[in-house]
Amino acid sequence: MRIVGKIVVFITFVFLMSSCFKEPHFSLSPEISFDSISSNIRLDQFIGATKDSVVVTIKFQDGDGDLGYNETQKSIAQETDNFNYMVKSFRKKNGTFKLYEPLIPLSGYFPSLKADNKPGPIEGTLSYTIEFFHAFTPKKDTLRFEIQIKDAAGNISNMTTSEEIVLNQI
Repeated sequence: MRIVGKIVVFITFVFLMSSCFKEPHFSLSPEISFDSISSNIRLDQFIGATKDSVVVTIKFQDGDGDLGYNETQKSIAQETDNFNYMVKSFRKKNGTFKLYEPLIPLSGYFPSLKADNKPGPIEGTLSYTIEFFHAFTPKKDTLRFEIQIKDAAGNISNMTTSEEIVLNQI
């Protein structure tokens, strides 16, 4: 009997604790903050050139969870360069960062972040990789990035700025 009583108390405790958790209330527009930046030097397997693969990680929150594009949305977005991960890069010259616009945009796309596609709040981290080939990057090039994301409804997040990173150090 003691074991049955303990099980009943345990189940009651679990039920009561689970009812205490409420869904967070986030804005319908995504909110982001910078988390981290890192770089790995790699050899491109197709052309044999060295490159820096820069990974920028941000934290995000979104009230309705409509972050990312499914395959159909991505196809439509690609036709109009309607990026959902928007990046501006800044190059350090004489101690001052100046906007740097590469020939190929650094902005891109990220997939839907909710597997079930049910509306509701979502939060987490999002990592995005940007590649810089050494042949086109000055030695010890110092960059930083401004990032925004856009949800499927077109709501644009606040802007966050990365820490600086030095590329092409070999």
